Amino acid sequence: MLIVNDSILCDVAFLSSDIELKQAQLSDEKSSTGQVLRLYNSVRAFQPYIFRNLRNEDITYQAKAFGYSDSTTVKSVLSRLANTYLEWQGSHFEVKPHRLEQWLELLSLTDGSWIIAQAYADLARDHGISPQDILNCVVEWQCPHALANDRAGKRFADNHVHLGGHGHTGPSMLSFALYGESIKDKRWPTRPEYTLFESGLLSKAELPAWSYQLSSRLVEYAFSGDPDVLCVDLKHLSFDSDTCNALYFLTTNKASTLAQQAMLQSHCKPVRSDVRWLLFCLGILSIDEPGQAVADSFIRVSNVLRNYMIVWGTGLGQFVESFGFSGRKQSSSQHQNNTRLDALVSDIDQRTYREFRVAPGLVVTEKGGVSTKGLQKGLEAALKHALAENIHFVIHFSRSIKKGRSAREDKFQSQVRQELRRQVAALQQFKGSVNFSDSEVGAFDLKRRGIESRNIDLRKAIRGYDVAGNENELPIETFAPALRVIRSAKHPTVSMYSKRFVRPFLTVHSGEDYSHLLSGLRAIDEAVLFCDFKMGDRLGHALALGVMPIAWATRQKTAYISLGDHLDNLVWCYQKALEVTQHAPEFAGVLQLLQDKIHYWSMHLFKDNDHKYMVRDLFEAWKLRRNCPETHDLEASTDSSPHIEHLNPLHKDWIIDFDKRTTFGVSDVAFKLWKKYTTAHLVKDHYYEAREQTVIVHCEPQHGEEPFKVEDGIFYDSVSKAELNLYEAIQDMQMEKYAAQGVILEACPTSNIYIGRFEHYHEHPVFRWDPPNQTLLEKGSEYNRYGLRKGSITVCVNTDDAALMPTTIQNEHRLLQKAAVEYHDVGVNKAEDWIERMRRKGLEIFTSNHLDWVNGL
Repeated sequence: MLIVNDSILCDVAFLSSDIELKQAQLSDEKSSTGQVLRLYNSVRAFQPYIFRNLRNEDITYQAKAFGYSDSTTVKSVLSRLANTYLEWQGSHFEVKPHRLEQWLELLSLTDGSWIIAQAYADLARDHGISPQDILNCVVEWQCPHALANDRAGKRFADNHVHLGGHGHTGPSMLSFALYGESIKDKRWPTRPEYTLFESGLLSKAELPAWSYQLSSRLVEYAFSGDPDVLCVDLKHLSFDSDTCNALYFLTTNKASTLAQQAMLQSHCKPVRSDVRWLLFCLGILSIDEPGQAVADSFIRVSNVLRNYMIVWGTGLGQFVESFGFSGRKQSSSQHQNNTRLDALVSDIDQRTYREFRVAPGLVVTEKGGVSTKGLQKGLEAALKHALAENIHFVIHFSRSIKKGRSAREDKFQSQVRQELRRQVAALQQFKGSVNFSDSEVGAFDLKRRGIESRNIDLRKAIRGYDVAGNENELPIETFAPALRVIRSAKHPTVSMYSKRFVRPFLTVHSGEDYSHLLSGLRAIDEAVLFCDFKMGDRLGHALALGVMPIAWATRQKTAYISLGDHLDNLVWCYQKALEVTQHAPEFAGVLQLLQDKIHYWSMHLFKDNDHKYMVRDLFEAWKLRRNCPETHDLEASTDSSPHIEHLNPLHKDWIIDFDKRTTFGVSDVAFKLWKKYTTAHLVKDHYYEAREQTVIVHCEPQHGEEPFKVEDGIFYDSVSKAELNLYEAIQDMQMEKYAAQGVILEACPTSNIYIGRFEHYHEHPVFRWDPPNQTLLEKGSEYNRYGLRKGSITVCVNTDDAALMPTTIQNEHRLLQKAAVEYHDVGVNKAEDWIERMRRKGLEIFTSNHLDWVNGL
């Protein structure tokens, strides 16, 4: 979770607090309180973002330091923030380099568009710059986040981007403010700072209506100059079009002032969508003094509404809340572009290459058919923007438990597996069909200045497959068989004109969100082993592979995990410890501790069974999870290991461990354990109930406590210092193994800070995976204490979901380079060489996977 600096709390609270909105609703002046007193209460609500509580005196001194009083205005605060963080570049504003990290912290809690817009308003007022010049600068040059743009012509590849999470919140904000869009979704994310909204004293559902009513009055006032239109009753709202004349004024095309011209430009559809919101903010801030009070309320409403679209907190559960929030994807179909097309062309130009993750629905219908309408529209838009060589897509399956799917306790997941079979069949049909190899689309020809038809191969635009979503819900074992089949590229020939091309790659989200470090490490290994990773396949995030175990234990304090997962972790750890001790014999003593724990917890899990399972049996049973029980019809099978004909195409890749020629490798005991694990939801015996019982793991055990126990029916375990050192050795061994295998790690710094347990960019695992100072990988050094690593592992840098966690692909590289210099003891030139190598590797990865989907190129 991104931790912000104390010094911005007063500003954030003043601009984005719901307490100020409540004040705006009060009509009885006697019930009002002083602005400074309200600010103190607002600051306290934002304290979760600094991970500590401020004293009353701390808040008082901070408010005084920044000049807060009962007469402080929103504009004055925005101007001060603009002067503090932004620097005029002659044609646009950029964040000052030494303020970059603080600026990003500020963007996590308030909309930077208002600060940037205020900077332009001040520039126009103080330096006599014409409205036309101001608007040209905003439209042509301004980054919506005021992040620097490389001027040396360098190319950047962004190889991990979710189309549904890319872009900017601006288009949605404009749809509420200017076009009266509403949010019908009742499942809003939660925000700890908004106590009035979360308690129900204020209604989240009214935020879009407040935005619309306030902005409509402001637009009308900007054009009419009539102060009577500024009367707004926030307690009695309506969407009565007769009382909202904003669009009428914006269609008259009569504009002279900066406020009028900026608002008019914000209504211009050809202008880039994220810039239109910035223009609207500029228009609001350029309104003269009588509109100030209403503008202040509108700015605060906008900031609250926008913050509900931004990720906060730790873990994928909270991220999924924000990602699935429909308010992020609102648009007026008449006045705005499609949100998907907006995302496609956001933060991209001829120098930027992007790999978009999209749901199977882009190609596959709910009934398992093929429909490419959405894909074709997306490629046509890319072609019109001359981006044919800059984008391709990855289909990502969702591991989140959606409505109609079985709970995570059901390991068979028959419905999900059947759905995957239909999707795989449809994707194979799509890949093998010539019908999609020569689709005609219209594209703008710059030389002829007109639309000309081009033919594209839709199949070549889909280059890989992924599994995303909350990894704590459905494990990779559910998807691994489908991924192996679809990446094998062995779809049948359906026409003599069929053409085949290089097989797709795999990239799996794993090890991003976990309570126990071993859960994250095991999830990563399952992705590699179960999905049968090949050279060039990638791991998304894989944070568990790089976090220092002692740092994890210190920050985690206590881990919560089910008994079944805990035993799986211990068995996996024991097997890896056996491998580690071959090269680092000092860990031999930990094996006995792990064995004792496995025996102890096995007795609780398999309590009603007389059989005492060996660790090897449990490990082999774990490996069998990569097979598809639906294909094997496991529910109807006996307890003995089956014999399957390896040439049977119905079984190939769906089942890989029961080859008739090598069945002796699978013991009946391991098979029985796999069957018990997979079908337990049908029996619901002691094993089923015990598997989901919580184990509380103390990551920093106290002296004198039992290392593991059951007390008052509650399961307890702990992690010793010796185990933490072993975890570090296992990480080193796995990194070396994956590096030798050609596996690539996808780092998404801003996303990982927002969602993970890291608080600052310099803590990111990339500095351990591939340190800027390579001497740290020498035997016995900080990142190779046990001599298990030979070098670094390949990493590429990406954005992930820039609309929910504000950043750009260039900024991600810049942040890492800056952190390397400031925190990792390397010089500027060395840090530049390091990040330059990663940038080139990202381009190499994109190029090696890309196929020209425009026929004739």
